[in-house]
Amino acid sequence: MINGIGEFNGYGTRLTSDGMMFTFSTEGRLPCAIMLYNKFDFKLLDEIVIEDEYRIGNVYSVVISGYDWKNICYRYKSGENTYMDPYAEVVVGRDKWGDASRYERDCMIYGGFNLEDYKWQNNLPHIEPDELIIYKIHMRGFTMNHGLKPSLKGNYKGVMELAPGIKDMGFTAIEFQPIYDFEELMYDMVPKSTGGRTIEYDIEPLDKLNYWGYDHGCYMAPKASYFGGAQGVTNCKKMIDALHGLGMEVIMEISFSPKCNDDYIITCLWHWVKNYHVDGFHLLGVLIPIKEISKHPGFAHTKIFYDNISDDILLEEKGAKHLFVYNNSFQNVTRQIQNHMQGSMTQLVNYLRRQNSNYGFVNYIANTNGFTLWDSVSYGEKHNEPNGEMNRDGDNVNFSFNNGIEGPTKNKQVLQTRLQQVRNGLCTTFLSQAIPLLRGGDEILNTQEGNNNPYCQDNSIGWVQYAANSNAKAQMVEFVSNLIRFREEHTIICQENPVKMADYKHIGMPDLSYHGYEPWLMFIGEEQKAIGILYVGEYANEHENVYIAYNFHYDEVQLALPKVSRTKEWKLIMNTADEKTLDFVEKDIENQQSVSIPGNSVSIYTAKNIIIKNK
Repeated sequence: MINGIGEFNGYGTRLTSDGMMFTFSTEGRLPCAIMLYNKFDFKLLDEIVIEDEYRIGNVYSVVISGYDWKNICYRYKSGENTYMDPYAEVVVGRDKWGDASRYERDCMIYGGFNLEDYKWQNNLPHIEPDELIIYKIHMRGFTMNHGLKPSLKGNYKGVMELAPGIKDMGFTAIEFQPIYDFEELMYDMVPKSTGGRTIEYDIEPLDKLNYWGYDHGCYMAPKASYFGGAQGVTNCKKMIDALHGLGMEVIMEISFSPKCNDDYIITCLWHWVKNYHVDGFHLLGVLIPIKEISKHPGFAHTKIFYDNISDDILLEEKGAKHLFVYNNSFQNVTRQIQNHMQGSMTQLVNYLRRQNSNYGFVNYIANTNGFTLWDSVSYGEKHNEPNGEMNRDGDNVNFSFNNGIEGPTKNKQVLQTRLQQVRNGLCTTFLSQAIPLLRGGDEILNTQEGNNNPYCQDNSIGWVQYAANSNAKAQMVEFVSNLIRFREEHTIICQENPVKMADYKHIGMPDLSYHGYEPWLMFIGEEQKAIGILYVGEYANEHENVYIAYNFHYDEVQLALPKVSRTKEWKLIMNTADEKTLDFVEKDIENQQSVSIPGNSVSIYTAKNIIIKNK
């Protein structure tokens, strides 16, 4: 029964001492009602008509009592139509992933009630941008083929089981593809003839699933099938709390549809920050109110990632750095020069050092909107036929190269070249100044069989394929860990402020400089595909200098080693073409004036003070 007027202070439902408060809006002045259903069989229990006395403008707020809310779900009714509450914090009716029996009730979903009070155990990590290293996953795909027991597959429990391993590799944040509730069943709405003025539709199921979840969603609710249905709110918070306990931040990827207005988007983000302690958002959509979000005081310490932030917004940024440009530009520039597709060394070195004091960037060599890293060196063309769209979907411009054979091969020389190219791509990413991101599974050479858009592949194509273990995969995991550790130990590489390329500390060398066949390059020619980059550690209060040599010519080249000090000596740390150096253990080199860099490879050198032993 109705127990009084509500407070009109926020949409959705909230349990009060007087009952459950419902606040919602309608269009026009059609009669409206709250429809209450049995949560287990979805039978209608009550239709509560809401009169105009509970209305201000087009907003209703009412308190209802006398029901056992843990067994109830609801929808709103306007005129003759019922609809889902876009502010529902719990979704009922979609608890089981890919449940085809839902077609029998037209895929109907209902709002549920958040009746639990979670007690947080850990504080937010508050990781600084220069320490942020992101690992991106799809919750279901990451856990389905990992050798986990069935109860841990496709849900948050599997992530909690595997998260310590991600942390051990050195990652400090996990970005999740959509974990808010979305419709995975795909279908067409087919109009049927009724003879009347209104058009009715039948649902015609499609033979595939919306596996990724990039569609209009229930943005305020955790995905019920990922987080355990009725306990979804608590379990989602439990997972985020556990990741914070490991010292890792949580970044949610949210794809807002054009149906979402600015106020709704901001309310949704604030909901996840306030109630779920989410640390950041990767926002997708063409109508994101990025300026309003950037200036919202509640998001001053929330990391916001977006593909296209205009200069006027970026240049106005002050305070803690929290805006980050996140797009394919670094990936494309790197692949072009690495795969000999008219790439520019000038562009590459600019992207390797791109940084700003007030805002930042994300760098990656592969992401979910294209090939995996392994596929980018194994396929020259996309192979999306399994998606059922005649290979028309997915990006046609990938700057990928198959290195001689399209797809799988047992040719040892081709495989060796591909592994070397993967290591090259990882080096450019983790040795760049901005925030590095790795697509989950790239460290174990995951393949999608050439599919660069597996949005509907809820199978081995879309899942991370951990089952077929090999020495190559284990070595690549170790290589990623070594790269991250090297980055952490040499912070001169990843300074939070832009390099000045000047000797502003008066130590005889600039903070960053370029070197070719001769040291101290003043100009990088378009023909140049090899370069050495010197990072002077003193500018980050470190004792070691770092020299990274990139050679994207086919053949070996000689690069000058700059003399940095009478008391320092260069050591080889790693070369991507030499498996004996992949342990990142320093090795002596005789020639301290120049080094030979094999074709299509990256080398790392460090210079530190020579230890003179007393006789």
